[in-house]
Amino acid sequence: MKATARPWEPRLLAYVGLGVLAGSVVVVFDLLSESRIQSGTLTGALAEAHAIIDHSFPVIAGALLGVSAHYLRLRAKLSAAEEAASRAEALRTRLQKVERDQAVWVLAAAVLHELNNPLHALGLLLDELATTGDGDPARGDLVGRARHQADRALSQLQTLRSMRSLGEPELQKVALDRLIVAVADDMRSLVADEGLVVRTECSTVHATADPGYLRTIVENLLDNSLQAVRAGGGRCVTIQVRREEGRAVVRVSDDGPPLDPAARAALFEPLRTTKTQGLGLGLPIARALARAMRGEVSLEDAETKAFRLELPLPEGS
Repeated sequence: MKATARPWEPRLLAYVGLGVLAGSVVVVFDLLSESRIQSGTLTGALAEAHAIIDHSFPVIAGALLGVSAHYLRLRAKLSAAEEAASRAEALRTRLQKVERDQAVWVLAAAVLHELNNPLHALGLLLDELATTGDGDPARGDLVGRARHQADRALSQLQTLRSMRSLGEPELQKVALDRLIVAVADDMRSLVADEGLVVRTECSTVHATADPGYLRTIVENLLDNSLQAVRAGGGRCVTIQVRREEGRAVVRVSDDGPPLDPAARAALFEPLRTTKTQGLGLGLPIARALARAMRGEVSLEDAETKAFRLELPLPEGS
């Protein structure tokens, strides 16, 4: 928040003092000149200077008064503009908090919903495991698949646990490329059996962000693209990290089918989805969390489908 200018700051007082001093000099000169005019001894350059001051000083004083009035008016306008900007910034901060808190509650509902799938699958695997003998070759595979579903459920709970419904996001300098590579590595282990590929093309870039929020955003964007390639016959998702026009940028693209124009229009609306699974909450949550960090999530206007996450760079970068 910018501080408004004080009406009588030291510099203004100094200018007023200089003006009073200059005026006093003119008055003293005028009094001395008048006394010499009466005695008839004011001649030459001093007489000319007296005439110039007598005729020009009122004009100069009037001009200075006009400039002073204009200056004070501008200062009043500047103070009003700064106060309006402060109020707008406070309102923007409150709206961001409301949007962030809503995103947390929506994320909680989504996580609880998504837990149903791995827990149901885990129950079926445990039932099947109970019917196999100790020497059955399929037992190890069933145990591995059950562990995978349990890890899925735990990861969803960890996501929910990492979110905070109160307070500001813990913004800090984050090595964006390292976090993206870590998320991509985790996702590769989950989709390798499906023949899907997650590629990374990362430059060394830092961003100002909350690591928990950032990971949730990237996971949502990546999951959205993976679902698209599964449904559309693609097989590759690419994550790029770049620095563009003073912003840290993460771009998530895939080789799945292009989006329908109608789907594009409602892409970030909650509970609007064309998928057979899911609630249509991933992208709205990603955008809300990005905006809470003064970033943005958008769909690029290009032939290839690509989601773009923009984040501020650290100060001094």
